[in-house]
Order: sequence, then C-alpha cells, then structure tokens
Amino acid sequence: MSSDDRPSRFSKQAQALEAIWNKGPLSLGFDKMTGPLKHNSIIETPTRETLPLPVSCLILCGGKSKRMGRPKAFLPYGGTTMISHILNVVQDLFAETFLIANEPETFEDFEVDVVKDILPYRGPLGGILSGLLVAQYPHAFVIACDMPLVEPKLIRQLVGQRHEHDVVVASHEDGIEPLLGVYSKNCIKPLEESLFNGDLSLKDFLSGLNSATFEIAEESEEGLPAYFNVNTPQDYSRLVTGGAIHHLNVNKRQQQ
Repeated sequence: MSSDDRPSRFSKQAQALEAIWNKGPLSLGFDKMTGPLKHNSIIETPTRETLPLPVSCLILCGGKSKRMGRPKAFLPYGGTTMISHILNVVQDLFAETFLIANEPETFEDFEVDVVKDILPYRGPLGGILSGLLVAQYPHAFVIACDMPLVEPKLIRQLVGQRHEHDVVVASHEDGIEPLLGVYSKNCIKPLEESLFNGDLSLKDFLSGLNSATFEIAEESEEGLPAYFNVNTPQDYSRLVTGGAIHHLNVNKRQQQ
C-alpha cells in the first residue's frame, strides 16, 4: 500500500506532531510542575470509577525487537496476538485508546487510532511524549505491548491514583515498571527537555518528577507476575508455558 492510500489518521497525526516538535522544546506552554520530589511513595488504596474512565490509553508498540528477532506485538498469545489481547483488555476501560508505533502502517488493520512516534527507535520517552501530545485527557495510562498479563482490576487500581501525582508507575520487590503506569500532561515539558538533551533513560526521567509507585502482586493467575514482559524468545517461552507449569505445581502440592 502506498503512503497516499493509507488511512488519513496516520499522516494527519504525524504531521501535527511534527509541527509541534519543530517549534522546539517547551513549545506547549505548560507550567512547571510544583510539589515535592517523591521517591518510592507507595499507594495501595483502589478507587472505583464509572467506565469508560476519563483517561487516554497509550499502548507502546515497541522498537526493533532485536532480542526477540521479530515484532513482539504480533506474537501469538491466547488465541490471538499480544497486541490484540491487550487491546481487548483496555479498550472498554478508557475513553480513548492509541497505539504508538514507529511504523504506523503496520497497524492499519486495527480499529484504533495509531500515532507515529516523534523520534522513531529512540526508546519509550518519545513514544510517551507522542501519545501525550494527542491525548484529549489530562492523564494517560501507558502500557507496553509485551505485557499481556495485566488485568483490568490492576489497571483500574493504578489509574485511580492519578490525581495527586504527575506519574504513578507499577512497582514490585525487584524495582519499578515505567511502562506500566499513568502519566499526566505535566510530563510533556520534562519529556521534551530530556529528549532534546539526549537523556533517554525513563528511570532517570522519573527521578525528577512528582512521582509515586503502586505496588503490585508478584504472581498472577498465569503463574507469572502481572508486570512480566516479553523481551526474548526465552521470555516468550516462559509466557506460553508458565501457566501450565504453575497449575501442574499447584495440583502436585494438593495431592501431597
């Protein structure tokens, strides 16, 4: 399919983002963030809100997948693909959903808007910025396309903590998951600054914000933690076999 034949939503969004980006950093005029710097502030109380939530959803569709060897978004999972599975989980939860992709034409068959990454193949910071620039709501839930074990209950609990912080990300005993969290539009200016300075580390970016963490369980019903992400063929093998192995171990313990 030629570029002229692609759905207009790709080119229009790409042009709009490029126009904003070409104005230079700090072009959007958001006030500087206020409030104390918060490290590892643990939030545990969930809230319930009417669906769809007044929040944008940004699904980051990944880079070149060098370690996996093929696009992770289209790996088979649960009778479909990982990206389709995640879309099925999130679409009814949020008022709007976007796929953030380096090559948006790859996702043209999905009935969801696709946003081209402002800085292709430069890491997740550009993808989050691209999504926040087109989001219609003050906050956006961010999830990577290779995290298929995240469930609606966890998402709602996490999103429910968005009001007092610029960023809330999932955490566990081994660290934090910056690609499973909620980002406010207050992050746009710091994201622009980090990208223009060449600082592409998400964890370094978060350290300078009014951020908090949301602690999540170490194991899901599939026998792997909800934050489990698929980066290598070995990870994918664990994903597709982990649930079966987990249930076998449970049965063995019950028979003993």
